[in-house]
Amino acid sequence: MTPRGGAALGAALALAIARPAGAKPQWNAGLESGVCGRGSSLGLQDLGWCNAVHGDVLFLRQGNRDVGLGPSLRLGTARFDDLRLDAGLSLLLPVSESFPLVLEAGPHLRNLDQPGIFASAFFGLRSFNHYGYYEMAAGLSVTAERSFTTGTPSALWITARIDGSWIALPFVFAYNALR
Repeated sequence: MTPRGGAALGAALALAIARPAGAKPQWNAGLESGVCGRGSSLGLQDLGWCNAVHGDVLFLRQGNRDVGLGPSLRLGTARFDDLRLDAGLSLLLPVSESFPLVLEAGPHLRNLDQPGIFASAFFGLRSFNHYGYYEMAAGLSVTAERSFTTGTPSALWITARIDGSWIALPFVFAYNALR
């Protein structure tokens, strides 16, 4: 058998025994609400109520015990007097089957013109959906935002993440009741 024939036979064998990847993207959206502190350095000074809408898409997962990786986006406000946009990369690490640790990091913009970076850690319930693309999530999140612009406050957020489907449920019930 020639080297070329052996390579072709090996490739054909690999294709014959390989099974298709079952990984499908899983996405989540929700509301983060809690306390945050702003100041010239990271810390809980100038405490206030902070809120954000958060969403992410995770790839590479086939089940609850798989690592996931994908983009994330957070749009929020610290004490309702600014606008904060965090766009980064999420890494899901399966600590236990239903309670993973999700780490995020990436660029941060305050009022869409003051750049910085952010890092976040989420721990809570996040189940893998074997029948669809939406994963439910609820838990606690800690986010640090560091601004590079002089005079722009950085922030530390401690929030509870509430799944978007839970927020939508009363509206779904009302809609169905009215039909």
